[in-house]
Amino acid sequence: MDVLGKLFSHVLPLYLFIAAGYAASRWFGLKSKPVSKILLYFLIPVVIFDNLAKAELSQLLTVSLMVFVLGLLMNLPAWITHRYVAKDMNKYLLFCSYSYFNIGWFGIPVVLALFGEQQMPLIISAYMGNVFYGDTIGYYLVSRSKDLPIKKAVLNVVKIPAVYASVAAIVANALGFKVPESLAPVMEGLSWILSALGMVIIGIGLTSVNLKKVAYKKFSKLLGIRYVAAALLMGGLVLLEMAVMGQLKPDEQKLLLLIPAFPIAANLVVFASFLETESENASLLVSLSSIISLLLVPIVCVILFGGSM
Repeated sequence: MDVLGKLFSHVLPLYLFIAAGYAASRWFGLKSKPVSKILLYFLIPVVIFDNLAKAELSQLLTVSLMVFVLGLLMNLPAWITHRYVAKDMNKYLLFCSYSYFNIGWFGIPVVLALFGEQQMPLIISAYMGNVFYGDTIGYYLVSRSKDLPIKKAVLNVVKIPAVYASVAAIVANALGFKVPESLAPVMEGLSWILSALGMVIIGIGLTSVNLKKVAYKKFSKLLGIRYVAAALLMGGLVLLEMAVMGQLKPDEQKLLLLIPAFPIAANLVVFASFLETESENASLLVSLSSIISLLLVPIVCVILFGGSM
């Protein structure tokens, strides 16, 4: 399989929307708030419902739980990093950036490009575990980065439509509801728009970043620790699943091991922009990790899958 060719042809074009967002903000004054509202209150919940309503519930439970637990465990290396490497960075933003992975806007296009529809049920299940974590604990952490009281931060989570879309989709799935096939092209289009606008909002956030003054050495350490810690923790979770349940096939296990190579979720920027807190650092972390992951994922794919690809 031409890993680089497929990855660049399917995923790299999305990165052009970062430049588009930057240009639209710099030259035409586009603000992140209206874009984040469209994402939070319409596109994200709709796409979540569509994906979750057609997921396999047995696999969904196992894989989404593993990804959710990965997010929880990543708070430990984030705490260590904040204490010993980046005391000057907002700890709540750092915690969320370590534990929230871009499975939806980066991972799904990557898996679709490399494996086609064959592995989509698995990556959708992983995406939902990421959603359950990111749209609850992740959103709470970003709320806390604004020094909000705990009660108000929790109330912010309750207001997120994605939570209700997830619950509704699980119920619909259990009851046998099927999204009409006629809506498939519409949902595919909405998913694409979601990915594009996610990249646009990163570009908007970058307009507030002075790239000449970025502490690249510090950010390199932050991201390096994140990638290594995520790989070790996910490796442990896969071994645990093998020992306890043994439900996942070898290729599915390897695909889960690819997730630590994914960048920080672009939703971090969406949340930060919507809450008007730490937008500059959020955009910088997401952008740098997105560039690293574009180079790292092909390498990890070759290591994990080798000739089988």
